[in-house]
Amino acid sequence: MKKLISAILMLALSAPVFAQTAETSSQDFQKWTVKATAGYFPTVPILVDIFGAMFVGIAISAGDSETMEISTPPYAGLEGLYSFNERWSVGGSVGYLGTIWKIVDKDTKELHSKTNLTFIPFTVEGRCNYLSRPAVKLYGSLELGALFSVGDGFNAAFDFQVNPFGVEFGRRFFGAVEFGLGMHYTGMRAGIGYRF
Repeated sequence: MKKLISAILMLALSAPVFAQTAETSSQDFQKWTVKATAGYFPTVPILVDIFGAMFVGIAISAGDSETMEISTPPYAGLEGLYSFNERWSVGGSVGYLGTIWKIVDKDTKELHSKTNLTFIPFTVEGRCNYLSRPAVKLYGSLELGALFSVGDGFNAAFDFQVNPFGVEFGRRFFGAVEFGLGMHYTGMRAGIGYRF
């Protein structure tokens, strides 16, 4: 009798767990994810650009009337993913990163010239969820594609981004933080997204 009572109690206590698993698989699994992200740390193309601008800036500043100002807007990206199951997803990503060089008068700050260097990455993304719960997902991703440079001319280069660790928190609307290394950003980026 004690064994029967124990078995009934165990089944009663485990019922919410089974109900939650069934509910998660049928209602909370969305096939599509759209996410917008931003990160501020400069990456390889931006650092090359900044170092090049520093040499130009030194030459300009040697004169008495002009100086160079450099600004780097944050990286911004938009990605869409299709989930085959709760572990594997594939999709695409597009982004923006760049630098702005301004040559201004040292005294009056009057703008003499301005150069915008814009980099637009188009990549294919693969993602693996290490942990997939209704409100939290831990994942890693790899992006490969092309980095287009628009400015004085139009160029294309190989593009990659490795994000070994990311976390999404929330259900349909969610927040995300990713850590990675590559051509888009180095360090951390954060964003918001929607699953449907």
